Amino acid sequence: MAAPPPEVDLTPWAVAVAAAGAVVGPKFAAYVGAYALIFVGWFAGLLYGLYKRPADSKMPVWAYAVFTLLVSLGATVTLAQFAADYVPAAYTALLFPVAAAIPALPDKWADAGNWLIDRVRLIRDGGK
Repeated sequence: MAAPPPEVDLTPWAVAVAAAGAVVGPKFAAYVGAYALIFVGWFAGLLYGLYKRPADSKMPVWAYAVFTLLVSLGATVTLAQFAADYVPAAYTALLFPVAAAIPALPDKWADAGNWLIDRVRLIRDGGK
Protein backbone atom coordinates (compact mmCIF):
# COMPACT_ATOMS: atom_id res chain seq x y z
CA MET A 1 0.00 0.00 0.00
CA ALA A 2 1.35 3.41 -0.96
CA ALA A 3 1.89 6.15 1.57
CA PRO A 4 -0.65 8.99 1.53
CA PRO A 5 0.43 12.14 -0.28
CA PRO A 6 1.98 14.85 1.88
CA GLU A 7 -0.16 17.69 3.14
CA VAL A 8 0.16 20.68 0.83
CA ASP A 9 -0.89 24.08 2.09
CA LEU A 10 -2.36 26.05 -0.82
CA THR A 11 -3.84 28.94 1.12
CA PRO A 12 -3.12 32.37 -0.36
CA TRP A 13 -0.82 33.08 2.60
CA ALA A 14 1.26 29.94 2.02
CA VAL A 15 1.49 30.57 -1.72
CA ALA A 16 2.56 34.18 -1.17
CA VAL A 17 5.21 33.13 1.35
CA ALA A 18 6.50 30.38 -0.96
CA ALA A 19 6.69 32.76 -3.94
CA ALA A 20 8.39 35.43 -1.84
CA GLY A 21 10.80 32.83 -0.50
CA ALA A 22 11.82 31.95 -4.03
CA VAL A 23 12.57 35.62 -4.73
CA VAL A 24 14.04 37.00 -1.49
CA GLY A 25 14.93 33.85 0.44
CA PRO A 26 13.44 32.29 3.57
CA LYS A 27 14.63 35.01 5.96
CA PHE A 28 12.24 37.69 4.64
CA ALA A 29 9.63 35.48 2.95
CA ALA A 30 6.95 35.92 5.61
CA TYR A 31 7.21 39.72 5.51
CA VAL A 32 7.41 40.08 1.75
CA GLY A 33 4.66 37.48 1.29
CA ALA A 34 2.35 39.29 3.70
CA TYR A 35 2.77 42.65 2.04
CA ALA A 36 2.51 41.13 -1.43
CA LEU A 37 -0.81 39.63 -0.37
CA ILE A 38 -1.90 43.00 1.03
CA PHE A 39 -0.87 44.74 -2.19
CA VAL A 40 -2.81 42.28 -4.36
CA GLY A 41 -5.83 42.62 -2.07
CA TRP A 42 -5.57 46.42 -2.25
CA PHE A 43 -5.44 46.30 -6.03
CA ALA A 44 -8.47 44.00 -6.27
CA GLY A 45 -10.41 46.22 -3.87
CA LEU A 46 -9.29 49.33 -5.74
CA LEU A 47 -10.66 48.00 -9.02
CA TYR A 48 -14.02 47.27 -7.39
CA GLY A 49 -14.03 50.54 -5.46
CA LEU A 50 -13.31 52.62 -8.55
CA TYR A 51 -16.04 50.78 -10.43
CA LYS A 52 -18.62 51.50 -7.70
CA ARG A 53 -17.37 55.02 -6.95
CA PRO A 54 -19.60 57.90 -8.04
CA ALA A 55 -18.29 59.75 -11.09
CA ASP A 56 -18.74 63.13 -9.38
CA SER A 57 -16.45 62.30 -6.43
CA LYS A 58 -14.36 65.18 -5.17
CA MET A 59 -11.13 63.21 -4.71
CA PRO A 60 -9.22 62.47 -7.94
CA VAL A 61 -8.62 58.82 -8.80
CA TRP A 62 -4.85 59.02 -8.30
CA ALA A 63 -5.29 60.57 -4.83
CA TYR A 64 -7.87 57.92 -3.90
CA ALA A 65 -5.48 55.18 -5.03
CA VAL A 66 -2.53 56.60 -3.07
CA PHE A 67 -4.64 57.23 0.02
CA THR A 68 -6.14 53.74 0.07
CA LEU A 69 -2.73 52.18 -0.61
CA LEU A 70 -1.22 53.96 2.39
CA VAL A 71 -4.16 53.02 4.60
CA SER A 72 -4.04 49.41 3.37
CA LEU A 73 -0.30 49.08 3.99
CA GLY A 74 -0.56 50.71 7.40
CA ALA A 75 -3.75 49.26 8.83
CA THR A 76 -4.41 45.85 7.26
CA VAL A 77 -2.33 43.75 9.66
CA THR A 78 -3.78 45.45 12.73
CA LEU A 79 -7.35 45.19 11.42
CA ALA A 80 -6.84 41.53 10.44
CA GLN A 81 -5.48 40.70 13.90
CA PHE A 82 -8.44 42.48 15.49
CA ALA A 83 -10.92 40.66 13.23
CA ALA A 84 -9.25 37.31 13.93
CA ASP A 85 -10.37 37.62 17.55
CA TYR A 86 -14.00 37.53 16.41
CA VAL A 87 -13.83 35.35 13.27
CA PRO A 88 -12.74 31.70 13.43
CA ALA A 89 -9.77 32.25 11.10
CA ALA A 90 -6.10 33.06 11.42
CA TYR A 91 -5.18 36.67 10.82
CA THR A 92 -3.05 35.60 7.86
CA ALA A 93 -6.20 34.32 6.17
CA LEU A 94 -7.81 37.73 6.66
CA LEU A 95 -5.03 39.84 5.13
CA PHE A 96 -6.42 39.68 1.60
CA PRO A 97 -10.09 40.36 2.46
CA VAL A 98 -9.24 43.22 4.82
CA ALA A 99 -6.85 44.78 2.31
CA ALA A 100 -9.49 44.44 -0.41
CA ALA A 101 -12.25 45.92 1.76
CA ILE A 102 -10.36 49.13 2.50
CA PRO A 103 -10.46 50.56 -1.06
CA ALA A 104 -13.65 48.70 -2.00
CA LEU A 105 -15.76 50.83 0.38
CA PRO A 106 -15.15 54.33 -0.99
CA ASP A 107 -18.32 55.96 0.25
CA LYS A 108 -19.19 53.41 2.93
CA TRP A 109 -16.36 54.03 5.42
CA ALA A 110 -18.54 56.13 7.72
CA ASP A 111 -21.28 53.48 7.67
CA ALA A 112 -18.74 50.72 8.37
CA GLY A 113 -17.26 52.74 11.25
CA ASN A 114 -20.69 53.38 12.76
CA TRP A 115 -21.56 49.68 12.43
CA LEU A 116 -18.31 48.73 14.18
CA ILE A 117 -18.90 51.24 16.99
CA ASP A 118 -22.44 49.88 17.47
CA ARG A 119 -21.11 46.32 17.68
CA VAL A 120 -18.41 47.27 20.20
CA ARG A 121 -21.01 49.04 22.33
CA LEU A 122 -23.31 46.04 22.10
CA ILE A 123 -20.53 43.69 23.19
CA ARG A 124 -19.41 46.04 25.95
CA ASP A 125 -22.94 46.46 27.32
CA GLY A 126 -23.53 42.71 27.32
CA GLY A 127 -26.10 42.63 24.52
CA LYS A 128 -28.48 45.19 25.99
